[in-house]
Parts: sequence; structure tokens; C-alpha cells
Amino acid sequence: MALKMLSKDGFYGWTNLAVLFFFNVAMMPMMMAFAFFLPFWVKEFGWSRGLASGAQTVSIILSGIAAPMVAIFIMKQGTKRAIVIGNILSVAGLLMLAFQKHIWELYLGVGVFLGLGVSIGGMLAMMTVINNWFVMKRPLALSISMASMGFSGVIVQPSMMALIDSVGWRSTYLILAAVAFLFCVVVPGLFLINKPEDLGQVPDGPVSEKSGGMEPEALPHKNVYKTPVEFTAREALRTRALWLLVAYGALQFFVMQGLFSHQIAFLFDLGISSKKAGFIGGIFGAAMGVSQLGIGFLGLRFKMHSLAVGSMVLGLIGFSILLFADSMTLILAYAVIYGISQGIGSIAMGNLFPDYFGRTEFPKIMGYTMPFNTFISSMGAPITGYIRDVSGSYIPAFKILLVLLAVSFFCILFAKPPKHPSLKSIGSSQAA
Repeated sequence: MALKMLSKDGFYGWTNLAVLFFFNVAMMPMMMAFAFFLPFWVKEFGWSRGLASGAQTVSIILSGIAAPMVAIFIMKQGTKRAIVIGNILSVAGLLMLAFQKHIWELYLGVGVFLGLGVSIGGMLAMMTVINNWFVMKRPLALSISMASMGFSGVIVQPSMMALIDSVGWRSTYLILAAVAFLFCVVVPGLFLINKPEDLGQVPDGPVSEKSGGMEPEALPHKNVYKTPVEFTAREALRTRALWLLVAYGALQFFVMQGLFSHQIAFLFDLGISSKKAGFIGGIFGAAMGVSQLGIGFLGLRFKMHSLAVGSMVLGLIGFSILLFADSMTLILAYAVIYGISQGIGSIAMGNLFPDYFGRTEFPKIMGYTMPFNTFISSMGAPITGYIRDVSGSYIPAFKILLVLLAVSFFCILFAKPPKHPSLKSIGSSQAA
């Protein structure tokens, strides 16, 4: 069986997907841990929320600055090497945070080590693997891979709060470092394969002569859009659609950073216990995971753009509920609705770029635009924290986040598929 998967007639893509599933489960705590530890740092060291959140800002900015070089590295050296090297840096950052005593150590651990580690061996590398191995089945493959992040929240988030309560936040960081080393360094280093061509295979798996050389499930549905011509990075950068997608993503991440980095602290402000806060995080993760799986199947039959617009409507509703949350019922309603929105949006965002511009230069396109994306999104956590420090409440900051979420909605609404320059010239010549 193993030999068949590695042969020219086999398909190793699903094995890669299994590796990435557990990779994402281990990555989730690294990406979400800041919000869980922030209240304990503020209490133990007396740091302000705004000052501590600046470490998250440095992390995001540094990852954005590094993105173009990371994209070139991935295209030349492959995703496996990027994932292993990047996550060795991330593990080093987690170990430093376990022993930190000073604010500069927080900035070095979160800002530099985790910032560079996640940039090199995180989302861009993971999505490149999936885009290399799947084209028509990409929505399903991406949803399976990323749903692990949502479902892990059901276990990881309550478990992290329980660990912090029982063994302390320092020992919790040591446990996170061990898990990250196993599933983000060792397992990918042993089992991940960069692209199907390395094994003489093809994306989506072997095909038969029926259906014009494509399996029925691999045939594009009439409602699904895939660019007929691959864009180069330079061609993509000249389209309005790309910059609308960048603005859509940047504003989404600004809101996400502002909300998620302070969500636990906000719940504590409402008088919610750490156990209940962890439970709410678990509900959010479950809602996100279910919607990510569901959108993977819907994405095989419906346009990702339409699904992205729908997710934004849900997001605006869910976030609005949070502003008036004065009971567990409303907080849970927010967690479910906004969790569903984030689940759909994460899969849609991951598919829109390759759907619109193709997979050939996907790492470059993403790498060149990430500095703009990350610079904007990096301000979410410290600005939210600063407003909380000044006003004594998170509500004014959350109102600003809601407005930015509305702007993001209009960006994705008008981000329609671009037409490749070669097709424009053909249309012009035919019209003449």
C-alpha cells in the first residue's frame, strides 16, 4: 500500500494532507497562545496590555517583511525545508517564553523567533503544499487541513486554560514546545513531499480516459471558477482584484488580531472564569471546524467568492452580538456565529488567490503581498490593548473593529475574478 502511494500510478496527496492535519493541530496553540497568556503576564509582571501586545505586532510585521524572501526560498528549496527550518525557530521561541522574566524577552520570543518561524514554516508553506497537490479538489483538501485548526480549539483551548491553572503558564509553554517539535518539525521532515512531480505523479491523483481524462469528481462544476490562464506574479500585481483581496484579508486579520489577542482578557473583564473562557474558546473552535469542513464540500459546487461574501455577513452579525453580550447565552451565540464566519472565510481566502491567479507562482504572489497585509493587520492587537488601557473598556475598541469589518465586506464584494491580459487581447482582436 505504501509503495503504491509512492509510485507513478499512486497519489501521495492524501498522506501529505494527514501530515498537515496534525501539523495544524500543533500550530494552533502557537498562533492562539498569546491571548491565553496575556492576562497572566499583565498580572505577574505588571505590563500594560498595549505594551505586551506590541510583541504580537513585531511578530506580524517581521513575518510580513520576510514573506517575499520566504516565497522565493519555498520556490527554490521546497516547502519541506521551509517548514522544518521555520518551526525549529518557533520551538526556540516557545522555549524562550517559558523562561522569560523581562519584556525584551517577550518581544524576542514572540516578535522575532515566532514571527520568523511562522512566516517561514507556517501558512504560506502549508498552502503551497496543498496547491501543489490539489487543483479541482483544492477546496476539500484545504478544508480538511484547516478544519483541524478549528476542531483543535475544542480540545486545545480548554486544555491550555486547564494546564495554566494546574501547572502554570511556564510549564504550559514547555509542553507546547514539545508538541510543536514533534508535529511541526519531526513528522513533516520525515513524511512530507513537496509536489506530485517529485514522485512522477499529477495533482488530484491519477486520471482515467473517461470524462476526457478527468475523474467525474475532479471535473469543474459550472458554478466553480478557476482561471483558464495562469498569472505571473507581475501580472497578478497589476489587477484590481488582487489588491481588493489583499485589503479584504488585511482588515480581516486586523480585526482577528484585535479580537483574539484580547478575547480572554475581555471575558475576564466580564467576570467569566478561566474554565468558562476556555469552554467558550472550544465552542468557537468547534463552530469554525464544522464550517471549514462544510465549506470544503460546498466549494466543489459553488463560487468561493459568493461563499466569502456570505461569511462576511455572518461575521458582521456575530461581532455585533459581542458588543451587547451581557450573558453567557449571548457570548455563546457570538462564538457560534462568528466561529462559522471565520471557518468559511479562512477556506474562501485560501482558495480565492489560486482560483483567480493559478498555482504556478502562488508563493510569489502571496509572498509579495503579505508585507502590505501584515503591516495593517499587525496594528490590531496593540491598538485594541491601548484603547482598553485608556478607556477602561474593550467596547470602544470593538466598535472600531466592527466598522473595519464592514469595510472588509465591501472589499470582498467587489473583488471579482480578473481577466488575464492574453484573454483581453484576444477579445479586443475579435471585436475589431
